[in-house]
Amino acid sequence: MALKIEQNITITGISTINGENVASYYATVPTSGGNSYFNMNVTNQGLYDANRKEMRKDEAEFRAKVYEIEDQIANAE
Repeated sequence: MALKIEQNITITGISTINGENVASYYATVPTSGGNSYFNMNVTNQGLYDANRKEMRKDEAEFRAKVYEIEDQIANAE
């Protein structure tokens, strides 16, 4: 038996409309490289549906930030 310890970076984001949380974004990026984990949770479906274009922009911005961090890790190796 052996213990394997991994270090990860956790990134979170929250989309709000008029001060109300609409969606939460979560990503885990391993510092050793490899595949990241991404998850989105819609907390107010009505506001999400009514503002779908803006919500998708937020999601794209969040993913771009995750990719930026992944690239920084890859370039540091």
